[in-house]
Amino acid sequence: MARAATTAVTLLSWWALLFALYLVCVSTVSPAELAVGGGAALLGAVAAEAVRRAERPPAGGARRLGGAVAAFPAALAGETVRLAAAVVRTLRGRPDTGREVTVRLEPGAGPALAAALLSASPGACVIDIQEAGEDPGEHGAGALLTVHLLDTTPSPVEAALPGRRER
Repeated sequence: MARAATTAVTLLSWWALLFALYLVCVSTVSPAELAVGGGAALLGAVAAEAVRRAERPPAGGARRLGGAVAAFPAALAGETVRLAAAVVRTLRGRPDTGREVTVRLEPGAGPALAAALLSASPGACVIDIQEAGEDPGEHGAGALLTVHLLDTTPSPVEAALPGRRER
């Protein structure tokens, strides 16, 4: 119910703001101009609501990620050193390309927060999230994170995540 109320308030607020802006910018206010302005404002309000939803993914499962949050400072320090070494190797002509792995989270672990923790560390970057239930053959499974890693060693954050590497 709260989600519907938030959506309604957002739509109405954006519609009113955009319609008022339209009225200020139009020279003559005829019934046709009111209809065009109201319709355009409604389209803008729907677009604004879509952006609001896209930029704030559900962040559930935070309590399952406490260990990963606690491991973040150690990962930040260690991976910064490993990243600097990889840069030096690349500058010397021995490029370090890293590797891509898939991490399956346990059900109930928040994929958005897990991805944010992994991507905030210098040694990992989450490049795809497949939500649980998107693959019909995986009932009861958690989300899949596709992660590009600096090297093959699991970071302290990855090791503390409630899940496991699949490849």
